[in-house]
Amino acid sequence: MRSLKTVTQLTTKDGSLTTDDKQAAEVLCDYHYFKEVFTKEIDCRDKPTMRSTFGINDRIVFSEELVLVRLQRLKPNKSPGLDGIHPMLLKSCAHQLAKPLSSLIYQASFDDGQLSSDWKLTNISPIFKKGPKSDPGNYRPISLTSVPCKIIEGILRDHLLDHLDTTHIISVKQHGFVRGRSCLTNLLETLEEWTSALDEGHGIDAIYLDYWKALDTVPHKRLIMRLQNFGIDRSLLNWLKDFLTLRKMRVGINGSFSSWADVLGGDPQDSVLGPILFLIYVNDIADLMSNSIRLFADDTKIWKK
Repeated sequence: MRSLKTVTQLTTKDGSLTTDDKQAAEVLCDYHYFKEVFTKEIDCRDKPTMRSTFGINDRIVFSEELVLVRLQRLKPNKSPGLDGIHPMLLKSCAHQLAKPLSSLIYQASFDDGQLSSDWKLTNISPIFKKGPKSDPGNYRPISLTSVPCKIIEGILRDHLLDHLDTTHIISVKQHGFVRGRSCLTNLLETLEEWTSALDEGHGIDAIYLDYWKALDTVPHKRLIMRLQNFGIDRSLLNWLKDFLTLRKMRVGINGSFSSWADVLGGDPQDSVLGPILFLIYVNDIADLMSNSIRLFADDTKIWKK
């Protein structure tokens, strides 16, 4: 598992330093970072907000051909998840595995609205970012999730993107993880507006924003409500609910692991669906702004002449 050997000296809640990898892993899992960042929600009822007139109500079919293409696209140098199923094995045996995966596993999982418990277990490897290395908040969690689960996630993500493209629900100000838009289109639109304003003799005040623990802090109940408002119903919504709930994680450092912790919120780290679910959750931000705004996922800039 990828990690840094220097991660062992971390500051605990009582101010002391950790002495071994397992203790450091427990601190990262428990401290106000990997677990405590989750948004704690109270029970809430669905609110009658904007609802798409277009719904995803059709049964998605996981054909053998579709799964075969996904298997053949796997990168064999990637790491396996906790289930130990390596992408090299899946790709090498793609023709043999496509049929059982498509009909016996993926289709059954989707129709029943349930995921294998193994697909909800995540090993997290901490990667140092910046600042004091003794601060647990200065490490980024890199998750290793199940490769077979990523395949079904990819199929559902594309289906979800088709729905979003057809209904034009995602704000035109959002350029992250959206077809036909990118970091380049974000910059070009901004440059055009700023250049025009400067040519007219105006000054520009701009604010750059970045979410703190963006994916980690997405509350599940409100995300499900938002998915319902976007017209995502029936089988897909049930599958996404199960995908988000009863997940567990543990932190690993040099082969030593923390105890298992419940994932109480957030989009699953390193998941295929996570970025799209995040876009859906924050989609209203652009509509609520009176000033000019552009977004690339959680990176936001706001400006005014």
